[in-house]
Amino acid sequence: MPKTPRSATSLGPRTTTVLMDESASQFSFDNVLGVDSESPDTYVPLMLHDRTEADTTEGLSPVAMRLLQAATDMKQSPDSYERAFLARQLIQCTFPHSDPGNIPIWSRTNGNLTLSIRPLYDEEEGAHKYPYGTIPRLFLYWMVTEAARTKKRKLYLGQTYPDFMRKLGLNPANGGVRSDSRRLKDQIERMLRATISFKQTFKKDGKTGDAWLDMQIGPEAVLWWNFDKDSQNSLFESYIELSEKFYSAITSSPIPLDLRALRALRKSPLSLDLYSLICHKTYSARKDNDTKTIPWEGLHRQMGAEYKELRNFKQKVVATVRKIRLVYPQMKVDLSEAGMHIHPAPLAIPERSGAEPVTYTINAPLLKRERIGSEAKPRRVNRNTTA
Repeated sequence: MPKTPRSATSLGPRTTTVLMDESASQFSFDNVLGVDSESPDTYVPLMLHDRTEADTTEGLSPVAMRLLQAATDMKQSPDSYERAFLARQLIQCTFPHSDPGNIPIWSRTNGNLTLSIRPLYDEEEGAHKYPYGTIPRLFLYWMVTEAARTKKRKLYLGQTYPDFMRKLGLNPANGGVRSDSRRLKDQIERMLRATISFKQTFKKDGKTGDAWLDMQIGPEAVLWWNFDKDSQNSLFESYIELSEKFYSAITSSPIPLDLRALRALRKSPLSLDLYSLICHKTYSARKDNDTKTIPWEGLHRQMGAEYKELRNFKQKVVATVRKIRLVYPQMKVDLSEAGMHIHPAPLAIPERSGAEPVTYTINAPLLKRERIGSEAKPRRVNRNTTA
C-alpha cells in the first residue's frame, strides 16, 4: 500500500540508514548510474573509481551523501513517496538560477511561452531585487503543494520559524549574514512582492495572437521573523495570501513530484529544474505513447541562460541527469547531439488509485545515444518496450 502523504508539506531531511550490503555499490556516488552500452534500457554503474565496500562512503561530500541516502531510501521503500507539486507554467519557464543584477525586467522563453519578472525595487538601495537560486524554488514547491492540499489561497507557515525552515530543507542552526534564515527572509520577500507575467503567442487559421497574464504571487502577507536559534520562537500565525490569479494558475493540473528527490537535489537550481521537467515530460510521453525531444538550444533558453557557452551547459546537464537518475531510477532519458530525449516510463509518483493503467510500446528504431561529444557517432538500434 502506498504511504499516506504527510498532512504538512516538508522538504526537510529524513534520517536514512545506508546499508552496505552486496548491492551498496550501485548507490555509491562514484558509481553514478548510467546507460549500458549494449542496452539503453539497462542502467549499470559507471565505474569512475575502484572502491572497496568498506570505504564506499568515505570522503563523500554532504551533497553526495544526501544523494546516496535518498537513493538507498527510495530503493528500500519505493512506495513510501511523499507528494509535492509544481505548476506546469513554472516548469516550462523557470526562475533565475543566479541574480540577474540591477535591471528592471528579466524574462525567459520556452517555445511560445515567455515568463517575465518585474522585481521588487528597494528605494533605499536603489536596486532591483529578484528571486533567484534554490530557495525560491523550495518555497514555490511548498506553496503549490500547500495550495493543492488545503485548496485555499491563505497559507499558514506553521508554529515556529525554525520549523518552517526545516519544512523547506533549510538549516535554522547556522548563523551569519549568509545564514539560511536570513536568505529565506530575503528571498521570500523578493518572490512575494515581484510581479510575474506569462505571455503566449499563438497562431490559428493564418492569424497570430498574443495572450498574457500579469500577477503578483502574494499581495497580502503577515510574516514574523526571528533569527534566534530557539525553536520555541513563535511565528505568531504568519501567513501568505496568494493572489486569485496565481492560485488559479498553480492549482490547475499541477505536476506531482517526489519530496524525497527534492530533498536530495535541493542544493542545485538546475537539478531541481531538470528533475521537474523530466517528471513533466515523462507524464506527457507516457500519455501520448511517444518520445519527447527537447533540442539543446531550446533547453538552454528554458533553463540555462546563465551559461553563456552551450557546450558548458551540455556538460552540466550530463552530470545533473546522472544525479537525477539516482533518485528517479525508473526514468528513461537519453542525451544526444540533438538534445534530451524523454521516453515513456513509470512516473516518479504513481497515479492515484482509480486511474486507468497506461500501456505503452516503442517499436520505432531509435538512435543509440551513448555520450555527447564531437566524436560521438549514433547508430540505430531496435527497441521494443512494453509496460
